[in-house]
Amino acid sequence: MRIAAARPPAADRLVRVRQAATADREALMRMFVRCTPDTRYRRFHGPVKAIPERYLAEALSGSPFHYALVACPVPVSGLEMDSEPCLDSGQQWEPGADGIVALASCRMVDEGAAELGVLIEDAWQRRGLGTRLIRELAAHAANAGLRLMGAQLLAEQAWITGLLRPYGPCRLTSTWAGILNVTVRLGEGAVEVP
Repeated sequence: MRIAAARPPAADRLVRVRQAATADREALMRMFVRCTPDTRYRRFHGPVKAIPERYLAEALSGSPFHYALVACPVPVSGLEMDSEPCLDSGQQWEPGADGIVALASCRMVDEGAAELGVLIEDAWQRRGLGTRLIRELAAHAANAGLRLMGAQLLAEQAWITGLLRPYGPCRLTSTWAGILNVTVRLGEGAVEVP
């Protein structure tokens, strides 16, 4: 008996990751609406009905203090799929084009320290995109001379610490009501950031 593997959503597309631009505002607001309440809760740790305006404005500002990336699916035409569905196809994607499926940011919170945040639309989760976004944010942080990256997680998201370990030793501490803080010391015993 042959069992067919379930095809992931949009398996015929690659993803291009680029820096967020002001023109992405509407597409990001639409992406946020497509995210389930659970996904929004896991990102913002509360019942958020709209993407927080202050966060969005900062992420789209182009400021060196809040570096943000977006992921956009790019249709594949005549290209063979690689084993990883979230690879850069090298094709151009215009700022503001609809179809943004993720927003990730590295926001400076103290001298030499930044806080990470990643929001991925439900249909694109568990496909390697979060790993890729974290890798690109870690590279940015290292190139910017940052020493620490941190993130707040729900207790059930402690597995995310494993995604951060390649970039340096991680310290996980519990705060309040099931919220964890993870801090990564960049470059201390870590693998080289590409």
